[in-house]
Amino acid sequence: MRNFTLFILTVFLSLPALGQRQCGTEIAVQEQIKENPSLQVLRDKIEARNRSKISAIKLTRAEAKTTATYNTVTIPVVVHIVLQNTAVVTDAQVQSQIDVLNRDYAALNTDTSILPSVWKTLVGDSKIQFCLAQRTPSGEVTSGIERVTTTKSSFSITSAAKAVKFASSSGADQWDGTKYLNIWVCHLESGYLGVATFPGLYADNQQGVVIDYTGFGTTGTAASPYNKGRTATHEIGHYFNLRHIWGDEDACAADDGIDDTPKQAKATYGCPAWPQVDQCATSNPGYMFENYMDYSDDACLVLFTTEQVDVIRATLTDDRASLLTSDGCTPLNLKTLDAEVESVITPYNQQCDASITPSVILKNFGLTTLTKVNINYQVDDGTVYTTAWTGSLAALKTDTVSLANSTLDVGEHILKAFTTLPNGSADNDATNDTAWTTTSYYNNITFPLKEGFESSTFPPAGWEISNPDGSYTWERTAVTRGDSSYYAIEMRNLAYDVNGEIDDIRTPTIDPSGVDSIFLFFDVAAATYSDVNGSTNDLWDSLLVMTTSDCSQTYDTLYNKWGKTLVTTTTPKTSEFVPTAAQWRRDSINLTPIIKKGQFRVVFRNVSNAENNIYLDNINIITRSTPAYLKEKGIAVGPVPTSGQVYVTFLEVPDNLDFIGVYNTSGQLIAKQRGSNIDGSNRFTFDLVNEPNGVYFVKLIYRNSKAKTYKIIKVN
Repeated sequence: MRNFTLFILTVFLSLPALGQRQCGTEIAVQEQIKENPSLQVLRDKIEARNRSKISAIKLTRAEAKTTATYNTVTIPVVVHIVLQNTAVVTDAQVQSQIDVLNRDYAALNTDTSILPSVWKTLVGDSKIQFCLAQRTPSGEVTSGIERVTTTKSSFSITSAAKAVKFASSSGADQWDGTKYLNIWVCHLESGYLGVATFPGLYADNQQGVVIDYTGFGTTGTAASPYNKGRTATHEIGHYFNLRHIWGDEDACAADDGIDDTPKQAKATYGCPAWPQVDQCATSNPGYMFENYMDYSDDACLVLFTTEQVDVIRATLTDDRASLLTSDGCTPLNLKTLDAEVESVITPYNQQCDASITPSVILKNFGLTTLTKVNINYQVDDGTVYTTAWTGSLAALKTDTVSLANSTLDVGEHILKAFTTLPNGSADNDATNDTAWTTTSYYNNITFPLKEGFESSTFPPAGWEISNPDGSYTWERTAVTRGDSSYYAIEMRNLAYDVNGEIDDIRTPTIDPSGVDSIFLFFDVAAATYSDVNGSTNDLWDSLLVMTTSDCSQTYDTLYNKWGKTLVTTTTPKTSEFVPTAAQWRRDSINLTPIIKKGQFRVVFRNVSNAENNIYLDNINIITRSTPAYLKEKGIAVGPVPTSGQVYVTFLEVPDNLDFIGVYNTSGQLIAKQRGSNIDGSNRFTFDLVNEPNGVYFVKLIYRNSKAKTYKIIKVN
């Protein structure tokens, strides 16, 4: 995460006193742009597109001498109530907010009566209605209200209140943001009433609005003067690309990009009398403090203008079009007898064993209690395996079922699982019976493994990519290295505008049976956006190299570098880092300690913190024979005698070695290395070439253990 501390302090120092409306949306947006400046370019493009569309609409209106009208559309809403006591926000309070939105976005609110006549001619009707969702993303009946008890007393607006949007941070996971408008109701820190996500500036699984429970709806916890539901109206305006009416700067040059909203110098607070003038709007009718995108009290916020509505509808068409085809508002029409395989749990991804025992989730999608059904599966177009399930499954309930064993051939496969004969009869809806998954199996590789990613097949056969969030991940890319390497793999962390997301690329399974020692070598190139020498940033992109001996259930971490320890250039890169031939480093890891665990895979893991790109190339896993003495004693010091180089080699990395010193017969320290300086071959190297012939002593100093001393002789 890039350093924006000074920016945030500046914003907080300029915030109005508690008790006045505070929206965190623009603060969160500027935080995003501070971390990833390319988002400003994207924002400018979206706003330019909207201005162009509005101009075209205005021209059409002028030529037709009529006002624009839109078709009525309905958007499904899910309300996540995330509080320590979720009961304080009642279903009635939620419905009161939906009712307000339906009036405000259709210009049906009667309090437009407070407007002067000059503003009344500008009131816009978006023809948008909102419904509480009737079905969940997985197709179950719902009220559209989800209650999640949190351990947190409040949530920060950082990253548009990202923490409340994930169960992992004591929030509630988003329902598919392409099909539902997600509203999170919680307690926001520092007096903020709401925060929203503009299109394109946040990850898909963070899209939606967050409302403080004291500014939500018109009853219950809604507190005056924010108890008329206008906070949600305001924040959803941001969700549809509307900016604050004063342009988010206390200056007349700033603007919201809307022609029919007068310029104004700054936000309005309270509920002033009309007209209001300032240095930007110097005479009647003054500025439009009654606009939903100002900061007036709820009782004074009563309109969107015609051109604001045009922006809302343009955004709905261009950026949030999938909401228009969502079935979230469509009630479920359950059949009498309808069984389905809702999903295939296992196998998935690459299997470490050819033998599989698939497991599925069986769902009763019918009204009649399900007592028996055949669950079948088929790999590719092969044999159909059938399991006869019996039990008692009420409507819309599920059960996890293990199916018959079978064996996979080498390669990629599609596994199809489906139900037949629910309760011994024909299924009333065969269209939802089936679920699919992809899986694969590959034989263990033989040594050496060499992969330079020169083949156009990616990932290579037997390799596997894990991309949990479906965003940026490892990809093959062309590089210029000045040798026979023309391609490498890359993680585009500069564009990966998230923190803490992981992406793995895994080698094929390796069987180390009969091998003494194994070593991994690979080329790496990496850079950062922040200055690794001067930044106080404590969140860097990280590269981990791990092994897994149980098919990715657990991992052993053998390499973990970030920031200064990882980069191959210390110069910050504010654009995409593409390494030159000189900006690569060869790293190595001793994999010998994991031999005793049996077959394993090597995992290269990227942890993104939005810094810059990481590249890998020329991955090589080789074996070496271990000398009998080293295998027996665990350590070898030599050669004896030596003419210059002295090696201290360990069978396994010592975990309590403090340092190694080389002394002459007078007790003088000739050379010293810290225990942490051990290289990828489990070896320390000392050079005595410039020392006189004679006897020397190599002393190993351990923490909480006795020292060990070895005698060597140096001769020419």
